[in-house]
Amino acid sequence: MLQRSWTFVLVTFSFLYVNTGGYDDKTFRAAVYEHATVPPNREVVVTRQEALEYMTKNLEVYRKVTEEARLQSVDIIVFPEDGLTYLGHSRKSIQPYLEYIPDPNRELWNPCENPKKYPNTEVQHTLSCLAKNNSLYIVANMGDIQPCDAANDTCPPDHHYQFNTDVVYDSFGTLIAKYHKINLYFEFNFDPSTSKEAVTFETPFGTFGVFTCFDILFWNPVVVLMKERGVSNIAFPTAWIDTPPFLAAVQFHSAVAAGFGVNFLSANMHIPQDRFLGSGIYSPEGARTYYYNNSVSSGGKLLVSDLNILPRKSPWNTISLNNGETYNDQLNNSSGNQEVFQAETFGDMFNYVALSKSSGKARVCHNKLCCTASYTSRENITELYALGAFDGLHTKQGTFYIQVCGIVRCKTNNKSSCGEGSVVSNTYFTQLKLFGTFRSPYIFPEILLFGDDTYQLAPPNNWSYANGTLEAKRLEQPLLAFSLFSRDYDYDPTNSSAGRRVTIITFSLILLTFLLKYMYK
Repeated sequence: MLQRSWTFVLVTFSFLYVNTGGYDDKTFRAAVYEHATVPPNREVVVTRQEALEYMTKNLEVYRKVTEEARLQSVDIIVFPEDGLTYLGHSRKSIQPYLEYIPDPNRELWNPCENPKKYPNTEVQHTLSCLAKNNSLYIVANMGDIQPCDAANDTCPPDHHYQFNTDVVYDSFGTLIAKYHKINLYFEFNFDPSTSKEAVTFETPFGTFGVFTCFDILFWNPVVVLMKERGVSNIAFPTAWIDTPPFLAAVQFHSAVAAGFGVNFLSANMHIPQDRFLGSGIYSPEGARTYYYNNSVSSGGKLLVSDLNILPRKSPWNTISLNNGETYNDQLNNSSGNQEVFQAETFGDMFNYVALSKSSGKARVCHNKLCCTASYTSRENITELYALGAFDGLHTKQGTFYIQVCGIVRCKTNNKSSCGEGSVVSNTYFTQLKLFGTFRSPYIFPEILLFGDDTYQLAPPNNWSYANGTLEAKRLEQPLLAFSLFSRDYDYDPTNSSAGRRVTIITFSLILLTFLLKYMYK
């Protein structure tokens, strides 16, 4: 109880503290760092000293970046997932990099002021001192090792948990929050969070939620934070692999900010040869600043921008969808005279119709989702564009239910390439409008453009999104994708009876196909 009281005193004091940085009563200054580093030797288990030597090199980069952020009056900075340890470790090879991280809800600890309280906590000491010495909040990602009782059924055979962890230090260097990643993405070196707890922290400039990479696609922690906790800001360490046409990093993360109406601070790793790239600072109105450089010779990048202080949302209000037409109206005339074709899109079989004229309307349906678009191009369309629809359970590299409407630039003029996502385009659109018969209000509006040989985002004054309808005018770069990506969490396999029915049906179809093949072999 005493520890919680001290935490309250510090948080209260921090609200009264006159920050000499970018914070005032209306805005604050945020920063994210896209970190480029070389991989350590992950084929062998190194010593703790060798692991520290590698992490110290990365921490030295963090130090220089944090000092630069201080000179720009930054209030909070976010570093990427795996930024200190790199990716691809085994459970054994990551162990020397891990540190015991105490629970900030149970005890108050400032590692910079009391570095000897716990052994082998050099990383935490350094991060704490960076926050304290530069008078800013730091969000960083590292590994947490926690002992467990072998009698516990969930305790791993090596008698400890290993968690992918985000740590948060306030501007005095005190550890105020830690988050264990709930939804792991093929991370066999880590255990999923045992508490499944969504985590928030308070600052003088708003309430923040924090989660990591693959978490962004799931109810817990995302909707728990938005809807139940009413957060208005998200700190997002990530190691995100670009997956066009709908899940490129800058494209999707900016869309989440717009869809939920929050400030979103996304810090990614910078490994362009493996498609890890794309960081940004996003507001509900669009990108304030972002970095996407796919040159292998490019390096890390510090991004800084001012953001409006948003009021705490309690509770988060879901939108009322205004789709313009009912599902039955669209189903009766689902694609007009347009030929529907299919193309695989990140493992899902989308229905598509081609945009064959320089302007017009298009409509396509898949299951219970119908998508309608109107468009006008600057001149005749010579590249292949198509409007796609998908309503179903996504099962490639993760299982979750999605509904997607999207105009995409096909990779080639072959219709089968429409789901691959082009990285180049020469077609300008002067008007675009898109809506669909979405079942869920959790819809994320995406616009991805092409310019200067790389991905671009549309300026906030060129597009608008409201009640499930996305519109754009006078786009200044050629179009790659114009889409609405919706998550229907109620139909996820683990969330509801409806989701379980979907899983049973999917499994039954797979089993039936196997039996038929076996019978007629």
